[in-house]
Amino acid sequence: MTTTPKVPAWMDEARQQGLLAPQAGLPTPGRPWPVQLLSALGAWLAVVPLLFFLALFFERAWRHGPTAYLVGGALLAAALIILRQGRAGQFLEQLALPLLLLGICSVGYAFGRDLPYRGALTASLALCGGLLVALPRHWLRLLIGMAGSWLCMALVPGGQWGVGMVALWWAIYLALGVWAVAQAWVHAQGLQAGGAARAALLEPVLQGWALGLLPALAWLCGPSFMMAGALGSGLAREVHGTLGPYLWPADRMGPALLSVLSAGLAQAVLSKAWPELGRPRVWLPAVLLMGLASVLPALGACLLMLSLALVRGRRVLALSAAATGLWALGSFYYQLDLPLTDKALILVVAGALLGAWLWLTRDRTGATAPSAASQPDPGARAVALCALLALGLVNGLIWQKESLIAQGRPVFVSLAPVDPRSLIQGDYMRIAYALPPVPVVDGIIGPWQRRPRVEGAVDARGVLGPARLLSPDDAPTPGLQVLELSPVNGRWTLVSDAWYFAEGQEPVFRTAAYGEFRVMPDGRALLVGLADKDLRRLP
Repeated sequence: MTTTPKVPAWMDEARQQGLLAPQAGLPTPGRPWPVQLLSALGAWLAVVPLLFFLALFFERAWRHGPTAYLVGGALLAAALIILRQGRAGQFLEQLALPLLLLGICSVGYAFGRDLPYRGALTASLALCGGLLVALPRHWLRLLIGMAGSWLCMALVPGGQWGVGMVALWWAIYLALGVWAVAQAWVHAQGLQAGGAARAALLEPVLQGWALGLLPALAWLCGPSFMMAGALGSGLAREVHGTLGPYLWPADRMGPALLSVLSAGLAQAVLSKAWPELGRPRVWLPAVLLMGLASVLPALGACLLMLSLALVRGRRVLALSAAATGLWALGSFYYQLDLPLTDKALILVVAGALLGAWLWLTRDRTGATAPSAASQPDPGARAVALCALLALGLVNGLIWQKESLIAQGRPVFVSLAPVDPRSLIQGDYMRIAYALPPVPVVDGIIGPWQRRPRVEGAVDARGVLGPARLLSPDDAPTPGLQVLELSPVNGRWTLVSDAWYFAEGQEPVFRTAAYGEFRVMPDGRALLVGLADKDLRRLP
């Protein structure tokens, strides 16, 4: 016997005032998530034999003729019928999503087969528009909006992906402008009773559209300084070496201008929403951000998206735009058209100007609220604590390296012969060592785990002779030098696989024959320089 939940008093009062329908009641509780998860797993597993059946039965006809349209249309119709039924079973609801994806893939394949590049993208956009109206779920509309933004960005270059990336930058900013205008229109419609339904229909679409632009912006930025810490600096360097010529085209004037205009518009939007941000105290930070936007084409788009998301109260979108903006700032490190010293000078001067400006425009009235004066500021304490932790960490690492340099034994390790043209890219050199073969890195290696070690004899000059790999249970041989290996880019190497040098010194480092290390008795080593065949340190 089931008991009907008691209706609260406010709902009875709302019924009497006509705000709620007489039959309105409390929402029914949703299904438990384990049931939903198992139902979804069963639905996806049920689609696998269906996919094999379609591939075997229609494989030849799918490549020619209308079969792809007919099968895709039937799958889409079945998925829409299931999704639009309010009383479909749990299994059927979960089955609708893979059917929908199969139908979209089938029709999209037919478009790409029978239509030219732009024609196929236009037809796919029309299909997305029809699905937006037919789909009843907001999260599905969000995904369709994301796909629509990618289709629009691919539509503008027209398949000319090999000729720079300027056309794609224009496509991104065109899609961003469409989103901003549509966002303003949807906001205006939402304030009217007659347009609330249209605003509710388009709101998830626009959110998906914006979320689709952000990964494209991050990709166009190229490798970021944050990626070096998260994924390994070697991977960041290899991505840069492969995509760098395309991601930073010589013709930057157009994307730079769009980025600066977007950053200025972002400041205008924030000033209109919060007049406090339009005070002269904020002018210099805004100008500095616009200056950075001129050399980082993605930064202006991120700032504009961030400002509009903050004004409209879209917190998820605002956090995503802020993270992409930080990624864009980190990509400044890998722009090799400026030397590292110039980039460091730009950041130092910008920080000094910002600090001086904030000091000159500070509040000199001295008026402080009594409550604020009597209570400590938790924000100031947090900043001071973070500064102390950062200084302690950095100085601890510096002290550790300095101790290793001072107390370590000088050891020279032969460099493996490699074609320099494939190793020297930009302002660093990829290096390898004459070491015995070691297995690949298997999984994530923590600082508490034992690493592979090699040992070899060191002659009177400090040169390491032929080395052998020690097994985990082997004890070091007395009189031989032990070296501990480090995981870099999925393989084991000695400390590092790269050496950075000043720009223009590539011919000097082509003569490198040895890596100079400082090694502790337990095998910990530090690469301190490269040397030529006569063991002379290269500058």
